[in-house]
Amino acid sequence: MMNDNHTPVSWFRMTELDRINAPELAARIAEAEAEQLQGKPRSYPGYPTWQLPVAKPRWSPSFDAVLKRRRCHHKLASAFPGEATLGRLLQCAHGITGELYRGPVPSAGGLQALEVFLVHWQDAWLPGGAYHYDRGGHCLSQVRAGAEESGWRQRFPSLHQFSGGALLWILVGDTRLVTRKYGERGERFLLLEAGHLMQNLCLVSESLGQRTVPLGGYMERDIAKELRLLNDDLVLYAAVCGEAVRER
Repeated sequence: MMNDNHTPVSWFRMTELDRINAPELAARIAEAEAEQLQGKPRSYPGYPTWQLPVAKPRWSPSFDAVLKRRRCHHKLASAFPGEATLGRLLQCAHGITGELYRGPVPSAGGLQALEVFLVHWQDAWLPGGAYHYDRGGHCLSQVRAGAEESGWRQRFPSLHQFSGGALLWILVGDTRLVTRKYGERGERFLLLEAGHLMQNLCLVSESLGQRTVPLGGYMERDIAKELRLLNDDLVLYAAVCGEAVRER
């Protein structure tokens, strides 16, 4: 969209809340609440599934220590994390911890409209491919078998800044769900929630001896096609994960 001066108008400006559109948004929210609109964890019935072990609470390391250590490393090991590590990482970062499918990620309207996918191309206990984290079943569903490292690196130009890495995180938002309640402003909420979830992945990874490094350069449409996402899904955020290699 262009303004009178032929200057692009930011989508953020276009979706700002003001005294004119606030009543319309309030009415939309009230209608959705009257319908008891609620999100439900996505699943892929019939797809190959790998169950993840359930993690028990632990008392170390301290949260303060994890925050102090967290950094973006440019050299990562390629060893794929074990079942217990990956299970704890996903459970703590985005698992279900309360009623109505609530978890550790703040969610607008409690809709829980974020999905976590991971991709890896190694010979490991989890075969190479693209996977969706099923929050309800605490398992990984294989949405695409096999993954070529060269192809995925082409979809992530920003990976040229890093060496190694065991897997890619891809955070996806269900726009159909949030826009039904919040209109276009709902997509703002998805971006905020993706930031919360990415921070969870960063901090939980650090606590487990892994490193999650957020990325900014990736080809959203190509990724969506490879993950076989729905038309209303948006690729919002991505990261590379692996153990840190000590840099001299």
